[in-house]
Amino acid sequence: MFSCLSKRFVKCLPVVAALVLGGQAAQAEPIDLVSLNLSGAGFAPHVLPGINGTNYIFPIESYFQQWSARGIKTFRFPIIWERLQPKLGGPLDPTYVALIDRTFGYAQKHNIKIILDLHNYARYRGQVIGTSSVPYVRYQEIMTKIAQQWSNQPALYAYDIMNEPNGALAYWATAAQYGINGVRAVDKTRPIIVEGNGWSSATRWAEWNDPLLNLKDPSNNIIFSAHSYFDENAGGSYGDVDVNTLDVMYGVNRVKPFVEWLKKHGQRGYIGEFGVPDNNPRWNILMDNMLAYLKENCVPASYWAAGPGWGDYFMSVEPINGVERPQWPTLKKYMDNSSCTEIGPKKTVVTAPTTPTTPVATTPATTGVVSEINNITNEDWLNGVYRKKPGFSIPATDANKVAFKAGASVRLADGQVRKVTSAQVGTRMAVYLEGAAVDGAVVGYPKTLVVVAN
Repeated sequence: MFSCLSKRFVKCLPVVAALVLGGQAAQAEPIDLVSLNLSGAGFAPHVLPGINGTNYIFPIESYFQQWSARGIKTFRFPIIWERLQPKLGGPLDPTYVALIDRTFGYAQKHNIKIILDLHNYARYRGQVIGTSSVPYVRYQEIMTKIAQQWSNQPALYAYDIMNEPNGALAYWATAAQYGINGVRAVDKTRPIIVEGNGWSSATRWAEWNDPLLNLKDPSNNIIFSAHSYFDENAGGSYGDVDVNTLDVMYGVNRVKPFVEWLKKHGQRGYIGEFGVPDNNPRWNILMDNMLAYLKENCVPASYWAAGPGWGDYFMSVEPINGVERPQWPTLKKYMDNSSCTEIGPKKTVVTAPTTPTTPVATTPATTGVVSEINNITNEDWLNGVYRKKPGFSIPATDANKVAFKAGASVRLADGQVRKVTSAQVGTRMAVYLEGAAVDGAVVGYPKTLVVVAN
């Protein structure tokens, strides 16, 4: 039950995602840039109503305890409409409601906030919201019922009113307004998170989602949410891509269209789902660069996935037998944040000159210092590349001593961009980088290292 080719087909596999958004934009406190999807309650949506512990799994308290101890402060928590409301327009199911209540109790106890995610792809029992089978008013009603049931929960951070709408271009913008109206009939303050048509794809966001700019929120507290996976169809299966062929900025390029759309229209946003496999350290380089870009723009992101039932699922960050998963160190880097006090993206301020000025000739900026790699091969080094951790031997020139210092960004011959963690200077200079060890046969002598210009 807990395996499938693609994250998208949740009827085959468990679904988990988490995000730390922190306080509302009006608060001048740092926002948390990384969070997790804590799935389980949304597993096997084709089995209705299903049984907790058999078809779906609500997390027990230990998940909140362990992730709180690791610094996670917010979970995106998927629930299924059909389980919450077995009959369209009818009452809420008391068993499912009680399990969600329990979840909020655990979250509050361990200082974790919940983004409550209606994980239904703009559908109820397979029928698109806005068609005759699922009138818009029924969707507004369920969002009102959700707000009535849980708006008094201190651990509730935001309402994610629908996961990954798709096949609903003629309906979703209208439906989203009904969803907003449903929440605001009860809760006037909390953020409402609106995902986009086309599976909420960050890369193709602008193709389908300009109509969402017409949404009205009387509380002016909408956050748009896009999702991003790095495989060919962005579905999270990762069966059709060789990471070794991807540029190290591939992840950045996947989310950039969404961020640029937000900037263009003066909107706030976050990446509600993203995740990478555990089978190649290069995935973490791509994810690292993406998270660095999102941090520059103060756009939070929620990793897929965590929570019960995942086993050895390749994108899970749940430790196995106490051993951390390969993705966790990269995610952890971006949890300690003091640079963003509002959900972004940050606005670019352009100041026009007040008076005409005479152009002054300037020297073009350099593209970065380039260094050869020393031709050293022995039991510790291969073509000038350290075998045990990512490190290079380069000449100890004055230029290299200045350029290859801790914190500098260095481009390897295969296109990877990594930060320098330390440098040791003797008759030669050893430069050590973050991340996993690299192959001297691929990036070593006679190739070069380049310090990337800022």
